[in-house]
Amino acid sequence: MKKRNIYKDIVWFAVFCIFITKGIGWGKEYVKEQKNYSFHIQTEQDLTADIIEEFRKLSGILSFASVDTVPVTIRLGSYTLDTEIAGLDLKEYSLKWKQISGMSETDIKKAKITQTTIAVGNMPVLFFGAETFSSFADAGGYPPSKSQVEKWLKQYDTLDLTVTDADGQERKAKICGILSQPEDKVCMDQIQLKEVFGSCLHTAGGFMEIHGHKNMEKARGLLENAGFVVQDAF
Repeated sequence: MKKRNIYKDIVWFAVFCIFITKGIGWGKEYVKEQKNYSFHIQTEQDLTADIIEEFRKLSGILSFASVDTVPVTIRLGSYTLDTEIAGLDLKEYSLKWKQISGMSETDIKKAKITQTTIAVGNMPVLFFGAETFSSFADAGGYPPSKSQVEKWLKQYDTLDLTVTDADGQERKAKICGILSQPEDKVCMDQIQLKEVFGSCLHTAGGFMEIHGHKNMEKARGLLENAGFVVQDAF
């Protein structure tokens, strides 16, 4: 009876393992190249039409949605918050809602949230990130207590807010929704933001979607080298 060569078996087994490992790696790379990647970009200066046109030349780009912002001071009782309101296209922008006034969790999951779903007259309608209340400060610079923040979150749609823009104009505002993502920003429907704060807003960033991991990495590198802050989408 011919003696089995155990060393040959070991070599073939090692080769088999290498091919399996490489196959898994190739499979993962293939999956990564079939995915779409989203991220936010931000710069200190307003985006021009020429800059946005350059975005369309990026390899694998699927879309770019600009985000208008307006610097404001929001007053809530004896607390204030200096921030920016971001105007978002609710049809294109991916927001994660925690609560919406008048809607149950089931309704929120099923509904397609648009401007007509939430807009209320000419009063600015804001969406607060779940952590936004913690960023307020009193006259001494102290943040609200945890219990105060929890109270605000429970009563968010009954709160009276005053929003002061860069021109010094004050407006009453209300909160109609709480966002789980982004958790620390104040947002607003893009159309209403333009209607209410048109003279004060600027466009210094947006939401970009790229197809393919290599294209995404290349785009990130180019944007960061050009001075943009790039953050993964929520």
